[in-house]
Parts: sequence; C-alpha cells; structure tokens
Amino acid sequence: MRKWIIPTVLGLMVMGAIGIWGNTQRLANRNTEIFLDNKYQRAFFDLTDQVQSLEVLLSKSMVAADPRLDLSLLMDLRQQAAFAQSNLGQLPLVDSLATRTSKFLTQVGDYADSLARQVSRGEVIETNQWDNLNNLYRQSVDLNKELQGMSYKVAQNNFYFSELVRQVRKNLQETPGNVARTDLQALDRRMQRYPTLIYDGPFSEHLEKTEPRALSGQAEVDREEAKNRALAFVDKRPDLEYRAALTGDTNGRIPAYRVEVSAGEGNAGNKTLLDLTRQGGRVIWLLQSRLPGGQVISIDEARQKAVQFLKDRGFEDMRPTYFMQQENTVTFNFAATQDDVILYPDLVKVTVALDNGEVVGAETTGYLMSHRQRDLPKERISQEQARATINPRLEVTGGKLALIPVGASDERLTYEFQGRLGDETFLIYVNAQNGREENVLKLIETENGTLTM
Repeated sequence: MRKWIIPTVLGLMVMGAIGIWGNTQRLANRNTEIFLDNKYQRAFFDLTDQVQSLEVLLSKSMVAADPRLDLSLLMDLRQQAAFAQSNLGQLPLVDSLATRTSKFLTQVGDYADSLARQVSRGEVIETNQWDNLNNLYRQSVDLNKELQGMSYKVAQNNFYFSELVRQVRKNLQETPGNVARTDLQALDRRMQRYPTLIYDGPFSEHLEKTEPRALSGQAEVDREEAKNRALAFVDKRPDLEYRAALTGDTNGRIPAYRVEVSAGEGNAGNKTLLDLTRQGGRVIWLLQSRLPGGQVISIDEARQKAVQFLKDRGFEDMRPTYFMQQENTVTFNFAATQDDVILYPDLVKVTVALDNGEVVGAETTGYLMSHRQRDLPKERISQEQARATINPRLEVTGGKLALIPVGASDERLTYEFQGRLGDETFLIYVNAQNGREENVLKLIETENGTLTM
C-alpha cells in the first residue's frame, strides 16, 4: 500500500502544477485580451473623431475663397486623413472589411496634398476639382454617420472588439446577428457606393493669457468681502434667507476663493458653489446643486432672464449669440460689444432653469481673461467689398463687424457673414482691413441648439 503513496502524491502535485499553470495562462490571456481591446477601442474612437474632422474640413474647403485659408484647410485635411488611416490600420480587420474605407482615406489625403501644391503655386481650384471635393465630402458624411452609429454600440457593449478579435483569430465565417462583423461589413458596402462642450460662440478656445485683463489694476479682496460678493451674485428668491461660507482657496489660472451659498432652513440641499477671484472679487463660475423640474418657461423668457441677470451684475453691452438646451436647463452665450462690434473673445455663459427661470449656472473666464476697452481699428473696406470676396457658390447674408482671436495672441476686426451651401450653414469671417478670409466655421443645428466646428 505504501508503494502507491509516493506516485499518488507526485501525480497530485503534477495535476496541481498543471492547474496552476493553466490558470496562469488563462489570466495572462485575459489580460492580453483586455489590453488589446483597450488598444482597439482607443484606435476606433480616434478614427471616429478624425473622420468627423475630415467631414468638417472638406465642407470648409468648398466654402473658403482665400488661397491662404484654402491652403491651411487642405494641409489639415492631409494630416487628418493620415491619422485616420493609421488608426484604421490598428483595428483587427481582415482586408475585405477595410479595403474601401482605407482607399477613401488615401484618396482624401492624396487629393488634398495635390490641391495644396496647386494652391501654393498660385493656381486656382477649378470647377471640376471643386466637384471632386464635393464628392469626397458626400462620402465623408456617409462614413461619419456610420462610424457614429457604431461608436454608440461600442460604448454600450464592452466586449464589442473582444468578440471581433476572437473572430479574426479563429477565422470564423460570418454569422447572422453578430454586431461587430455585420456593422463593419455594412460600412464597407456603403463605402463601395462611393462629428462636446456646449457651443461657446464662434471661438470656443479662449486664448491663454498670463494675466486676466479684466482684473488689471484691481485690489485684492479679503475673505469676508468674497462672501458678500457671492451673496450679491447668486440669483436669490425673495422668500428665502441666504448664507455664505468660505470653504477654501483655489490656485488655478486665476487665484480664487471657493464660497458655498445655502438658502433657507428647508433647503439644506439647495446649495450654490462659486469661485471668486482674489484680485477684484469677480465671479469666475457659479453652479447650483438643484435639479430643475419640467419645462414651464420658454427659451425666449429664459433668454430675457439671462440678459437681466448679467445687466444687474455689471455686465453691460452684452449680446446673446447662441444657446444650448440640456434636459431642463438652457445655457446662453453672451459676447461683449464695443461701438456695435461683437467682441468674441469676451464671452460669458449663463444657465437658466426652465421650470422657474432661476439662474443655476454661470461662467465668465473668457470675459475675465480678455475684456478691456480696446482701441478698435477703423475698417478699410466696406461690407459690400468684403462680401464680394466670399465664394460665389454661397448664399450670403449678414455682415456685422466682429473682433475675433487669431493665432496665439492676436485679434482682428472682421465682417461676420452667414453663408448657405445646400443644406449646410457656415460663418465666414473677412478681414475688415484687407478683405482676406480669416476663418470659416460650420454651424450644426440640433434640436437642442447650435454647435460649431
């Protein structure tokens, strides 16, 4: 009997070792699969963003008339197409699923490169070349629409790419109902027939300045004064008592005090947080914790409330531009004005609750960083002369004066026109000094408001 003990023990040890090895291999394979899945998802979402950029750039290239702007757009097109091609190549797709999409991206990059060389030589883009751009744009719309739909499914299904990886590894045949494979094949067939942050006005990226210009020369306020100014700024109801408490300091781009304002004994959960600048005691942002109920007031009523709110708090000559509705609130964007010129760098956002018209949010960073009395140049060309420089394919309206940021630190006086090309709407900015196109932005109308790209 004893002679069987040693072999049995050895056998159990071997089986245990095999089990441990097998479990280790399983975990290693699972970790590898998770790593690959994350890599593929990152490549897919980057591809989606880049194709969306391609669509916008192609549409702008058909609208721009100034050769300098055209050249810049074409170079961006070439770069985005190359990035998209690179990310497409990282996805675990067999050739039959990616060939046409890859070919399209190559066509966009090569054609943009060819046109860029042509424009750099001083040659104009001919009508047939414009038609080619339009054809590529239509294909990009199709591709972007498909990728956006797929990205939603990717976000909803964590194993979307893992399943695709397993299929590619096993070289399985197409199976009906498989989301990953059928979506990609449908995309390829569709291509063979040939995208946030709320809208911040035409220029959502504010310039990074070393000092906030609106605070220049102002004295520093103490903590008690910061609490008083917070109480004065919040949108108060007459039937409630409000108290302010300093909760800390912030040392961001603008050093500030953090203040919490609470309302009434029965509204302990209804609090408002604010950051106020130490220099000057100006509110940087405000956010109320209350969740608004169902919509009662109209967008126009909310807009009037936002206008009055700013006026009562010393923001004079502010002009509402665009808005975005989200759930039961609406956020309006205001730009300062001077001598009837819209100052787009000087932006303020105000969020109004649609159940009772209460201001539940505000943000003034753009205004604080940029606002001051400017020595505005006199326009040297007329509105009619500026309009004549715009691409004749557009149906053009408007022509108001606007100051826009350009480059790292410059600002330029322009005429702002709105142009339509088919169902697409664009904003075109023409330099009021020399008639050159400074920028083209694409307006995207949604059921909740207006976005720009």
